[in-house]
Amino acid sequence: MEVAAWVIFIITALCIHWSCGQEPTETIQKLKNVEETVTSATQAATPNELDVATAINEFGFKLLVKMMKQKKNENLVISPSGIAGVLAMALLGTVGTTYSEVAETLGFSQDIIVNRKNHEQFGALLQALNTNVSSKTLYADAIFVDDNTQLREIYRKYLNDVYGGDVLSTDFQQAEQATLSINEWVRNHTEGKIETLFAEPLPPVTKVVLLSTLYFKGQWDQPFVPDATMKLPFNRTKDEVMADLMLNFGKFRYSFASRHGLHILAMPYNDSETTMYALMPIFPNELSILDLMESLDYKKIDEIINGMSVKQCVVRFPKMDIRSTVKLQDALQTMGIRSIFTPGLANFALMVNSNMVVNKTEEEIITSIDQGQIQTKGVTDLVNNLPNPGIHIDYIVHDVKMTINEYGTEAVAATGALLSRSAQRFYTDSPFYMFIRNEKTKLVTFSAVIFDPTVPVA
Repeated sequence: MEVAAWVIFIITALCIHWSCGQEPTETIQKLKNVEETVTSATQAATPNELDVATAINEFGFKLLVKMMKQKKNENLVISPSGIAGVLAMALLGTVGTTYSEVAETLGFSQDIIVNRKNHEQFGALLQALNTNVSSKTLYADAIFVDDNTQLREIYRKYLNDVYGGDVLSTDFQQAEQATLSINEWVRNHTEGKIETLFAEPLPPVTKVVLLSTLYFKGQWDQPFVPDATMKLPFNRTKDEVMADLMLNFGKFRYSFASRHGLHILAMPYNDSETTMYALMPIFPNELSILDLMESLDYKKIDEIINGMSVKQCVVRFPKMDIRSTVKLQDALQTMGIRSIFTPGLANFALMVNSNMVVNKTEEEIITSIDQGQIQTKGVTDLVNNLPNPGIHIDYIVHDVKMTINEYGTEAVAATGALLSRSAQRFYTDSPFYMFIRNEKTKLVTFSAVIFDPTVPVA
């Protein structure tokens, strides 16, 4: 199996101006007043523990369900970890309402100090995805900044330290060259599978582009039988279509969760740390995949996975070649992330400094926060008083490329005894949900709902 995905945020400028409703000198005076509360001997409060992987996976599951409701009966495929990675990069630079909305949607803390731990845990999980042994997983992120946009140095450093993100300068006034540079970065970080991110030049008003790529290539631990793939009926929502269904049989982790009206199968890759899970209604004529998904959350799915046991199974699974390009802002807005898209309300004051001259007072206070030297309740008021640079996210594009086939590095053992009456039958011949999880980090890297395996995702 081979999967490549990238996700981008494009932040374009409404205008660069002071939007806090006060003059710069008034803002700086407030910052100086708060500065008096800063003491280098103060240590940050111990962060509340958060299961970051579960929070991110919950976010990804909710996002997919929101998209299912907006694009009914359409194939959808996303990279939850990739999307969350870029949202986290954006969260690092936001304050005020923008910060609160993004943090809550990701399941992160509302406390800026506590959230440092969340970022560090998530960054470590993302970096731990990178492997290149029997399978290959590559995660990378970067930020392209316009030459005339002053990125705060503390943001640049923390982004690199925690998320490994490169900060690359470009001149968006030279639209074609800037676009070529971004396309080249994406191509280099997806093993050449995504050759062109933008077919047309970016608008010259672009100020910042945040990028995240996640690439996975793996081989089944127990490959499908190549000669047994055949055209069989796949029951779509209102009719049926003939689809290529692959055949596998043997011992798989499986669960028949009658209480939830579903059954689930685990198909591991040969790296011992990556698994694809496929889940579908037991009686699809009585319970649709959307109704099933709305009745679940990631925590319930994780509990079902923990209760799976090894069973003799006969498996039919679609052979697919999928490419998805979707805009995410509508779904994210229904989840509560709204101000980030609204000119005048979006606030990236911790990312971009609207002063052309670095203000020493601002930078010292922000550095003190970063070093955990402030733990007073005034931190939120402090950062909310930073001047709004007046930029917002114009749109969010998410692109995933996925190929699923029979092949693996190991030969298939012919074990006819496994095709017995006692074997569990798992035929994905109707709409189903699937996701790939890295078992080392527990992060869901890719997830999809398939209504028709013969149709490439739009």
